[in-house]
Amino acid sequence: MPAIETVDVVRIVLGLAALGVAAFFAVARIRFLARLVLAAQPMPERTRDLGRRVRYVIQHVLAQQKILKWTGPGILHALIFWAFLVSQTKSVEAIGEIFDPAFALPGFPAGASQTSVLGFLQDFFGLVVLATIVGFAIIRLAQHPRRSGRRSRFAGSNLLHGWYVLIAEVGLLYTAFVLRGVREAKGVLPHGDGAFFSTWLGGLFEGLDPTTLDVLTTAFLVAHIGVLGGFLVFTLHSKHLHILTNVFSVFFARHPKALGKAEAEPIDLEEMDEDATLGVGRIEDFGFKRFLDLYSCTECGRCQSQCPAWNTGKPLNPKLLIMDLRDHLYRKGDAILDGTAAAHARGEEIGEHADIDVLNAMLVGDEPGQADAVIDYDVLWSCTTCGACVEECPVDIEHVDHILDLRRYKAMMESSFPPEAGAMLRNIENSGDPWGGGAPKRMDWAEGLDVPVVEERLDPGTEYLFWVGCAGAFDDRAKKVTRNVAQLLDAAGVSYAVLGPQETCTGDSARRLGMEYLFQMMAERNVEVLNEVGATKIVTTCPHCLNTLANEYPDFGGHFEVVHHSELLSRLVAEGRLAPHTELEQTITYHDPCYLGRHNDVYDAPRAAIDAVAGTQPVELPRSRNHSFCCGAGGSRMWMEEDLGKRVNHERIDEAIEVEPDVVCTACPFCNVMLGDAAGDRETDGTLGEGQVQVVDFSQLLADAVLPDRQAEAADGDADDDGEGGATTDRAHGTDAPAAQQ
Repeated sequence: MPAIETVDVVRIVLGLAALGVAAFFAVARIRFLARLVLAAQPMPERTRDLGRRVRYVIQHVLAQQKILKWTGPGILHALIFWAFLVSQTKSVEAIGEIFDPAFALPGFPAGASQTSVLGFLQDFFGLVVLATIVGFAIIRLAQHPRRSGRRSRFAGSNLLHGWYVLIAEVGLLYTAFVLRGVREAKGVLPHGDGAFFSTWLGGLFEGLDPTTLDVLTTAFLVAHIGVLGGFLVFTLHSKHLHILTNVFSVFFARHPKALGKAEAEPIDLEEMDEDATLGVGRIEDFGFKRFLDLYSCTECGRCQSQCPAWNTGKPLNPKLLIMDLRDHLYRKGDAILDGTAAAHARGEEIGEHADIDVLNAMLVGDEPGQADAVIDYDVLWSCTTCGACVEECPVDIEHVDHILDLRRYKAMMESSFPPEAGAMLRNIENSGDPWGGGAPKRMDWAEGLDVPVVEERLDPGTEYLFWVGCAGAFDDRAKKVTRNVAQLLDAAGVSYAVLGPQETCTGDSARRLGMEYLFQMMAERNVEVLNEVGATKIVTTCPHCLNTLANEYPDFGGHFEVVHHSELLSRLVAEGRLAPHTELEQTITYHDPCYLGRHNDVYDAPRAAIDAVAGTQPVELPRSRNHSFCCGAGGSRMWMEEDLGKRVNHERIDEAIEVEPDVVCTACPFCNVMLGDAAGDRETDGTLGEGQVQVVDFSQLLADAVLPDRQAEAADGDADDDGEGGATTDRAHGTDAPAAQQ
């Protein structure tokens, strides 16, 4: 008996000591992290719609809905997550055993049926965890950056952290199973035969004397609690912090998702004082959800595997962007919390022990390779805002919002952005469009057509306001699409009108560049015009205009029913108001525009319109629908040079060429320009024969099949599209051509 009593004392002392040490370090870290989140900027809109947020957490955290989009790793992660939840009951039982060797969870007494079921689940999921550990180990070895370089989704991740976690999980399982087996041998395991594996293990300990069993209990109990406590402290200091913060990051996520509408505060220059800041110039200027994003990055690399910039050799990696911001936040954290960072920002004297390097670091550099910048200049400006990173992220990190926050500060506070984009901004401000064409040329596209133009108010019988957009009015390819759509609407008997010279740029390119003030000026002006003419239903050919009108203008008092021309035309076909009667024997592949697909969930309408044309043979691109690969024009990249890595539009057209189409269809004027230019480049270098692959808006096929007698105009085949002048070929390096009017 004395030996047993000594073992009891040792068990209690060592068990409580292990718990106490872990709790001390864990509480200190949790307090640091919580105080940082509270020090971030408030985001009041993220606390609304609590019921919907709870449902969203259930779907995306408990049900692992987003994780399961990647079948193999998704299934493994979902299994280990559910097993993790069940396994916590074993750890609670172990903690209870510190004080009572026969401890059972409240509500699960020995011999009860629910206790037997719990024991089965504990053992079953314990074995499942072992299997998933093997699976994750295989994935990590197969996809190690040593094997595939930057193509590995683990490139840049803290690889050892993953292995430490797998080892810790093995340690937890091993100590828990041995502990349960010993309890079974002592006759104090409350789960009965339900705990099938623990019962089998108990047989291995039969015949040992009680003292030996008590010593084993103490040793493995303390070991289990030690591993558990160490794992907790490690988790709080590593990328596996997402285990604890993911539920908060998901709860406060944007709904329905962090795409479509850009998130920004209204700007009123008259109300701003001299200390006001636009955008994010210091890490502490981010909102609290951004901090939760930094905490929650799992470094899984799903975002980078889909990023068009990273996959074409550019420095932007959305995962590394978040990791760099996170590491900077942790380094600067103490200075933020004790007020040193704020004092330094005000130019006050600070303590001699302050980390000057961290305080002086620029959040974003003003030129590539700047040593004291947290985020490199080229990293920030390589983003196309395509949203692939946000679409893929399993923990609802809002990468695009981070980037736009940073761009706003650089653009509006420091005027630091790619200089070639300046022509676009001047054109919007002075002429009302990025091309610099101006209001007098807004209706040039309609020459020879009878297109009604709104004077003061829309006629009562007018069903749609046709928002032409800047590309539709000034870009050579897009103008032909605009004409075709107008003719198709006429053929279907749809009553519509256009604003003509009253229409100006929606401001999308300015907003995505970070020039939020200019965007808001354009938004207020356009909403005023739209409301004055009585617009309620709008159709547009540009997904960027669609996104702005439908998702962003409501913040400025513009509430309209906005549809893309693919949605309207496909509906007219389905209703029989447009009847394709000419057969087109062509193999068609469709490129999903990012701002139509990922940002606004329109995938089927363009395909339905294509399928309605007899003779077409549709073939999907390998990366399509929500996994579509960007054309390279979004995020205001349309107006910037692209001199790093492979051109994004070349990557996309090369993918299209592999499926051997006759026609590459899209549904966006920017995509039309980018892919058309890329196809032309491939003709120049001999990859394609002249005219071998056409790039057209899907509506061109419909117009060819519905309006053969109207001689619907080809969207990519006339002499003026061959690269010899015209707005079409002048993108980043070409705003200067049509911008002679700047």
